[in-house]
Amino acid sequence: EKSTAFLKTQGFEEVYHLDGGILKYLEEMPEENSKWQGECFVFDQRVAVKHGLEQGSYDQCYACRMPLSAADLASEHYVKGLSCPHCHDKTTDEQKAAFAERQKQVQLAKARGEKHIRDGKFES
Repeated sequence: EKSTAFLKTQGFEEVYHLDGGILKYLEEMPEENSKWQGECFVFDQRVAVKHGLEQGSYDQCYACRMPLSAADLASEHYVKGLSCPHCHDKTTDEQKAAFAERQKQVQLAKARGEKHIRDGKFES
């Protein structure tokens, strides 16, 4: 892996890998025996997972795709589908209009009992 090569160039001689990767470790290692702290970001609709691959506590901003904590979700800058504390002042009016239209389409599909292309937990 790239990280292994980088660490070795920095003088680290003993570099190890988790057999099966981080997700396998979180799935199989009991939390009380684990060295892992916190949640693990994943590139799917779960956003983050904990030990046992349980759903984590993070959500995701539909605009900038940043993971959002409970504090982020409580921010005055969080508007579902439109903005979050990370991006509220970084998007153009055109982008905001596009995000608003996308959110409108999600809500219309939900009202019809249909699934939007952004299927999954983001529909709630």
